[in-house]
Amino acid sequence: SSHHGSSFFSTVVGERTFPVVLMASSGDTVEATLTKFAAAFKSDEKSADLAKQTEHVLAKLGDADSRDDGVAALIQLQDQLHVARRTGRYTKEANVVESITGRMRSDKSFGLKDQVPTIMAEQSDEFKEMLKQMQQADLAARPYEVLNEADNEEITVNIKVPAATAMKDVTVKLSATKIRVEVKGHEMQPCIIDGTFFKPVDTSGCDHHLEGSGEKRVLVLDLLKQTNGMKWPDLLAYGA
Repeated sequence: SSHHGSSFFSTVVGERTFPVVLMASSGDTVEATLTKFAAAFKSDEKSADLAKQTEHVLAKLGDADSRDDGVAALIQLQDQLHVARRTGRYTKEANVVESITGRMRSDKSFGLKDQVPTIMAEQSDEFKEMLKQMQQADLAARPYEVLNEADNEEITVNIKVPAATAMKDVTVKLSATKIRVEVKGHEMQPCIIDGTFFKPVDTSGCDHHLEGSGEKRVLVLDLLKQTNGMKWPDLLAYGA
């Protein structure tokens, strides 16, 4: 049924419905929209990270060879905006980025020069369902959330753990280049994370603790990068 999804989009961009799309102000290209968002984030000092990430996405997506990196960066931007949306900030931007991300992932030919897909409320149930499944698959494939900025040497990793988890249930083994995390009672056994860091860490600056309770119980890893100035696309090196 993926074919149906793509034809749904082309009808939206088709000439007949084009004026409607413009009135919905989503007649902008992805590039124009993300550029506008970057400017908005820049004007808010709390959102410098979002501005930087959006510009990073634009740079990567601007080059066909780095599209995969661009999509990975876009997914990160989406995650950061989800965090902002939970606090009631940038709701519209979060929704727009979500729809762009979903489309980029399901359609390899979709790029910066294409029009922004219509926002969730206007989208078919089938598409919403597909997006939801992709997000769930993401979480399943990546049972942790990585918070990190280019100019920040610290990386925070949040791992959802069972409500009853205590420190004695947690084993974190890490070297400068590798990490393994085990949590007794977690659905992922024998370990939740086992791989090579994207870039080396400074073990003397790494620590972990538990936070939250019930459904919000998380194991938090505080990691220190050995080299600053680059945002990690993920905690682990690709293929690790």
